[in-house]
Amino acid sequence: MKKYQDLNALLEGEPKAASLFAEIPQYAKDQIMTRSKDVNTLDQLEGYVTNLLRGDD
Repeated sequence: MKKYQDLNALLEGEPKAASLFAEIPQYAKDQIMTRSKDVNTLDQLEGYVTNLLRGDD
């Protein structure tokens, strides 16, 4: 799996990551963006999304 410099680079380079990020609620986007330098892979992004949305259903 490719590792990117930060969240912005990940979203630009991975269509699946961009699609996932576009579908989550704004509060989750805000939380993830506060850690943008630590989100370097699709797996990391998916992990953050899973943790943030736990209990939302």
